[in-house]
Amino acid sequence: MTRPTSSDAIPDSKDKEVHNYTLQCTVVSVEKSEGPGGADGNDWYRYVIDSPGSPITGYRRGAKRDILKYLNECTSKLEERMNTRKPARSAGRKPNRVQTTTG
Repeated sequence: MTRPTSSDAIPDSKDKEVHNYTLQCTVVSVEKSEGPGGADGNDWYRYVIDSPGSPITGYRRGAKRDILKYLNECTSKLEERMNTRKPARSAGRKPNRVQTTTG
């Protein structure tokens, strides 16, 4: 259920003038674990997702096949969000422009 990736960014286009990249997430590990913070139950799994920027570590309770299905959906949604993200725009006020005179 993991998708191999050769790097964090894979070129989408062969056009050398256009550099579109698809960011990818990869499930690195899914291991049986104790619950986080001593949570009850013996059906916990700890997972690690390699995503551009930083790895994501989490815990999920359930059957391993359900965890893998969840991780497949999760990485797809993360990739969609990363690859359709619009540039950040400040909601704050515009800075005052200072006019200088030369004399």
